[in-house]
Amino acid sequence: MSSRRIEIEKSESKLQMTSMIDVVFLLLAFFVVTYKTPEVEGDFNIRMPANAQSNAAPELDELAPVTVKLTSDADGKLNGIIFGENKLEDMKSLRAAVFRYVIRNNLSFQDAYDGATPEFRDDLEIELDCDPNLRYEYAVEAITAVTGYLNAEDQVVKMVEKVKFTPPK
Repeated sequence: MSSRRIEIEKSESKLQMTSMIDVVFLLLAFFVVTYKTPEVEGDFNIRMPANAQSNAAPELDELAPVTVKLTSDADGKLNGIIFGENKLEDMKSLRAAVFRYVIRNNLSFQDAYDGATPEFRDDLEIELDCDPNLRYEYAVEAITAVTGYLNAEDQVVKMVEKVKFTPPK
């Protein structure tokens, strides 16, 4: 009986690590080959204010940014829009005012909407001055209104590409 016990104890099974390593490398190769990089959803080219003030002088070629002031009430709802010196009613009038400001040829907004090709100044920068308690959705609407629009043929027409926020006071 004792010789049988010794034989049973000696015949223990061992794990085959080579097979397990092969499977791990096959899985790694599969995931590396099938990985797809996510596409960028959108690039608004927005320049946020820096924390530190820079002492660099502005370039002479750049136009001064046009300020759009968004005021709000105590609840954060949009109270008023001021484009330069003009008080505007809504985001649609803001889009039309920006259109009139950036257009180089004498097209009306309706002509450009109907499919005429507008020629815009590409060096203009819009600066959004938002009240601190303004809801985020109104800032996004303002960005959408100043950057472009969809014409009658559902094509995106870009007006302003450079949008920044005023630094907090």
